[in-house]
Amino acid sequence: MNKYKFRNNLVQVLHAKYENFQDVRFIITTDMEEGKAHNSKDDYMRLSIFSEGNLGGRLLTIEQVVNMFSSLAPLYPLWIKVYFKEEGIVELNTSLRFRKPSVIKYKETGHPPFTVVE
Repeated sequence: MNKYKFRNNLVQVLHAKYENFQDVRFIITTDMEEGKAHNSKDDYMRLSIFSEGNLGGRLLTIEQVVNMFSSLAPLYPLWIKVYFKEEGIVELNTSLRFRKPSVIKYKETGHPPFTVVE
């Protein structure tokens, strides 16, 4: 997977709710998945890109989100749960385990690693 495929997958998810996704803002939350094995790349992303000091409840644009998640391309989070919050706000709850596209979850949705949570 690359940055553009990741962005396209996110856009597919957004089209389920929004016709114009350019005005949508994102909140990123993380899930440490206690008891799961993390490697040094996972720790790097957790301590730098996805640190509380960097995220801190900020509202991000789609381009900022894509750039953050693409920092280790071709490695991407194992999964990302999408929650449609109030109008124009989407929460992305992400695994902090970054893996190759061959092991990323939710391939059956057609837009891995995303799954929409109702």
